[in-house]
Amino acid sequence: MTNEIAFRLRLTAAFLLVSAPLIGQSSGIDLSYGYWWTDQGTSVLKATYQHRLVGPFDYGIGLIHLRSLTQTEDLRQTGGEVSLALGRVRTGPYALGTVGMAMGHADGNVTAIWSAGLGWSVQPIRFLNLGLEGRYQVEDSQIHGFWRLHPDDFRGLTLQARVVVNLGGPGAGGSVGTPQPQPEYRPPPEDEIRTAATGDGASAEASQLRTQVVETALGAMGAPYRWGGSDSNGFDCSGLIQYSYEAHGLILPRISRDQARTGMRVDLDIASLLPGDILGFTGERSGVGHVGLYVGDGMFIHSATDGVKLSSLRGDASSDRWWAQRWVSARRVIN
Repeated sequence: MTNEIAFRLRLTAAFLLVSAPLIGQSSGIDLSYGYWWTDQGTSVLKATYQHRLVGPFDYGIGLIHLRSLTQTEDLRQTGGEVSLALGRVRTGPYALGTVGMAMGHADGNVTAIWSAGLGWSVQPIRFLNLGLEGRYQVEDSQIHGFWRLHPDDFRGLTLQARVVVNLGGPGAGGSVGTPQPQPEYRPPPEDEIRTAATGDGASAEASQLRTQVVETALGAMGAPYRWGGSDSNGFDCSGLIQYSYEAHGLILPRISRDQARTGMRVDLDIASLLPGDILGFTGERSGVGHVGLYVGDGMFIHSATDGVKLSSLRGDASSDRWWAQRWVSARRVIN
């Protein structure tokens, strides 16, 4: 019993040490319970820390506990699991694969566990996701790989229910997210946008084009966030910028960091900005990870995790200060 407790403590400590430096970076704690259809019928209990890698991809590091529901002998196993998923950081369908190692409580034997499957996630409230997941899971008792299983190794389908507590930080799918609560902003009237667009003495043609680009972006207000999206079905941050410019014959790069290098550099001063300027914000790593389009009056339009909306660089709300602190670039495409 003492060895078993020590083993669990070591696993828990390793889990916390790996997870702690990453808390707050588009992450969550995933608790799941399910059933593995094997000859012995096995319950599966998991606690996983998951963290976004890039775009729709994320990884998970967690603990796994297996217990036979039909055998009288002690067939419990406890260990760790690593997962790689596509789409798990957002709502809707996703796919994943996992590999884990578990030690038997009674005999101390170590077994590898492999699985792959599909799931569906919903978000009833901002900090909580609920999901249902089906996998095909196999036991690899000799740790030779899932492609070289022993005939006696268990294999079968698993069905798991998931509860994910979101820990905040940058949002999913290439957006850096927004702290809550955030005020609802109204865009400037079109005539104010047109007047502001002439602030650098630009020609009437350039001013009109800037205004049209901004109005196109404002026309997408309320559209959902969709990773890789660049049309009315949903936008990611760079997709919205590309869509707004492309509607008026201006072709921009697709990636946010490339958009943040397009055009002429503008000083990081609200007074220097003009409608249509592209604003860059730091993401999880160094460099630009999110972009928005300046519309005037200190406001910019962008697509974050809760869809296309306006945010401000100079308001008093905590969300405004959050964006202002992460604002690192401004570029002017139309001169």
